[in-house]
Amino acid sequence: MDAIRARRTLERVTKPRPDEKRRRLFKSSEWDLEEPEAFARIARSPVELALLTGVVIRLFRAVVLTHGNASSSYLFAALVLGTLFLLGMATLHLGRFPVREWPWRAPLFAVFETAGEMMVSLVLISLHREPWGTARAEFMDWQPMATAVLFWRLIGVCVWALLLGSTVQFVRGRVLKETGREVEPQTLPDGQPFIERRKRDEL
Repeated sequence: MDAIRARRTLERVTKPRPDEKRRRLFKSSEWDLEEPEAFARIARSPVELALLTGVVIRLFRAVVLTHGNASSSYLFAALVLGTLFLLGMATLHLGRFPVREWPWRAPLFAVFETAGEMMVSLVLISLHREPWGTARAEFMDWQPMATAVLFWRLIGVCVWALLLGSTVQFVRGRVLKETGREVEPQTLPDGQPFIERRKRDEL
């Protein structure tokens, strides 16, 4: 009986209080998700992630322009969906690095994304499945297509990185400082998230 009573007393002493439990549940270190190593490696690489993005977008474009209803609302919805995918994948890559690296990472991502698209375009042209206006593209059309794609991808990704970086700097410099939170200025070994992590109180 004495042993049971002592054990219950120890449980009451060591059991966290409700308010302590609530504070513990909202620690930033406990919200970190463990990512698969292969996924994290691809997301940190501007080459692999951008090439995959380009392949998916070009295939999506071919399907939309050849198998769908050519109404304006349909094409607009497809354009919005493709743009969201492109910018989302760019954010997935850029968010793992400090903002000061974005000026060269954003255009690099756009270049390799274009390379992925145009490699798929060559395959589609050889199969006579690459849309070009109301007709099918030929090999002579590949160079002007590549130039146009590179121009718009550079514009889109770089402008998005500029807007995103400005938002990050504002949030980190104004909101976090006003609330008394600290952020890490240095780069983490495995990259850092969209908004730099706060310093952890625990190891």
